[in-house]
Amino acid sequence: MNDNLHRTDTLNPFKDFIGGKQKQHWVEFQLVDEQGDPLANMPYRAVNEATRAGVAAEYVGQSDAQGVIRIDGLHPLAITLKIEADPLAELLQTRRLRAERAEPRRPGIGDRTPLYGPQRAGFSPIEKQALAAGHGYHYLRIGQLCDQRPTFTPALEDPEQLPAFQFPDRTFSGFTVGDEQLDRRHVLEICPFRAWSLVLHHQAEYSLANAYNLGLMSILAYSTQAETELGSVKELFEQQCLDLSRTPRVWDNGQAWPCLVTDVPFSDRYMTVKPLDTAKAEPPEGDTQLFYAVSASQVLVAWRGTEMNGLADLRTDATFRPVKPEVAANCEPKVPCADLVPEGSVHLGFRDAFEIARRIYAKHLGETITVESRAKELFICGHSLGGALGLVHAASLKERNPLLYTYGMPRTFTLKAVHSLSELWHFRHVNDTDAIPRVPPEAALDNHLYDVFGPMGTFMGFSWSTRQALASAMFKHGDPFSHHGELAMFFKAEQHKEQEITPYPAYRKPDGAPYRSTITVRLQEKAKLYLVPSLSEVDDTRAQQAQERLNASLNAESRARFFPRNSHPDVNRLLSIGDHFMSQYQPYIHNQLLESIDPAREPLLERQVQRRKFEQQMKDHYANIPADEIERNRVFLELQKLIDQALSATQQAEGGAEALQRFNAIADPLAYYEKTFS
Repeated sequence: MNDNLHRTDTLNPFKDFIGGKQKQHWVEFQLVDEQGDPLANMPYRAVNEATRAGVAAEYVGQSDAQGVIRIDGLHPLAITLKIEADPLAELLQTRRLRAERAEPRRPGIGDRTPLYGPQRAGFSPIEKQALAAGHGYHYLRIGQLCDQRPTFTPALEDPEQLPAFQFPDRTFSGFTVGDEQLDRRHVLEICPFRAWSLVLHHQAEYSLANAYNLGLMSILAYSTQAETELGSVKELFEQQCLDLSRTPRVWDNGQAWPCLVTDVPFSDRYMTVKPLDTAKAEPPEGDTQLFYAVSASQVLVAWRGTEMNGLADLRTDATFRPVKPEVAANCEPKVPCADLVPEGSVHLGFRDAFEIARRIYAKHLGETITVESRAKELFICGHSLGGALGLVHAASLKERNPLLYTYGMPRTFTLKAVHSLSELWHFRHVNDTDAIPRVPPEAALDNHLYDVFGPMGTFMGFSWSTRQALASAMFKHGDPFSHHGELAMFFKAEQHKEQEITPYPAYRKPDGAPYRSTITVRLQEKAKLYLVPSLSEVDDTRAQQAQERLNASLNAESRARFFPRNSHPDVNRLLSIGDHFMSQYQPYIHNQLLESIDPAREPLLERQVQRRKFEQQMKDHYANIPADEIERNRVFLELQKLIDQALSATQQAEGGAEALQRFNAIADPLAYYEKTFS
């Protein structure tokens, strides 16, 4: 019984105790960002059991110029540090990420590993420095240190859904060190409060970064994943672009394509992301899909291409009657429609597909995108049918100065219309023998059959147009379908040599000499070249020697012969639908991007080795290769050498060098097969 009134012992239970002064402890926190730069003047408060019990006052103050917070006179108790949320968020938005990320493995099905775990040990150079100096080291995100929810500007779409990576602690409990960790400095490396943004350059010159990222967006436009699932449009922009531990990826048939990204302030993140599908509208109509994403500086629109799981897209592709270039959905009530272009015609199927989307999603296509693009850079892209719809969309917004990148796009406008769109920035990619960019044929298809036979006119006109396609190589007239934009072509270069043979040794000429014939034999080595003719017109001192060699062989006459305007080089081989898919386009852009980032990498990429073999073969058989072929291959090889300058804008942009370093660190040169041989 613990009651001194009922004690039976004869000893006094109360005794005086004289002790010495209790030992006091200290702790230091040094706040730094991923570059090792201090976070100065950060208001803080620190608490422990003594402050909670009222035995001691809360510790408050600001970090010094070196980001150091020192607290003295501590009891031997665990202590918790909290930083004032808004000043911390404001400062961290201005700091840059380290170029290379820890890139943790993404947990698979059934794997309970947290998606946003702690940074792996041994990765950070700041960690190595701290441990070498005998300090403690901790990698934190803003939500693990701030004292409350910061003010978000612009506001979160759902205030209750904080970004999971940056805010793993929804209780804002602060950062705690145990009593055994006192009497030392703790270096707190704090992840900047940033978001990922695609590297895109709004410019008239060709960009490899644009080609790669907009190619990925053209792939993403095909996604059928549910909004919250890995690989969906919303998942990429709303989750992956806020996960700073790893590089965002576009998932396609089991392949994970890394994006080329830079970090921007969290306030500049992608805010509006909308996948649209006319087949899922109320009521459904047509089969046109697209998505758009809007950030503080970008408006990005990607149109989906032809799908083979139904007839709707194929009907759109095949209905290529040229018609008046107007879109009724563009019109205000009782106001005459303004045509897409002042003259010429447009593909009927593409115009109608765009018009349906514009009418059903008038708020998105007619208002949001139009308004947002007034003060932001507008990027449009698409593959196949998506490229054609992208061109129609760009034509409807030409006053917004859109930048368009397309892949395997069919002809969409007639020649007169193309000339009217000459100021529109557009780069169209063609993969070697891809058949789709060759249709509709370069022939006048606006024949009377479309108008004479009523509902049957389209079918009969199509039949006539198909026959016209066969003759299009021989003649063009009227206002034929034509390509718009600057060409970027992946061209498989071959070499042939001429040699004499004796086909019939037993037969002789009257003078007894054998009959001789000359045949052309294809040589073994081939090379696939990345050809962007417009680069030959760019003055780049770094490419001066290649430029001089090219100018000596590529004059205006030969440029028109090798790269006919509004068309593409003749491959002199059978066309193939196998070269059409984005799975054939994207590997070539990916590998060229890797090569241009580090042309002297060890070991060399297979594409570089193959080109060297090709050039050596050309030297070895120079005397026997047809003159026209060797001239063309020499010009094309010089053009290939100019492609590296298509990265100059990225290298010079803020954060661009880090973006390329980050991509180079994670990209696998062997991950994507680059088809060189048919």
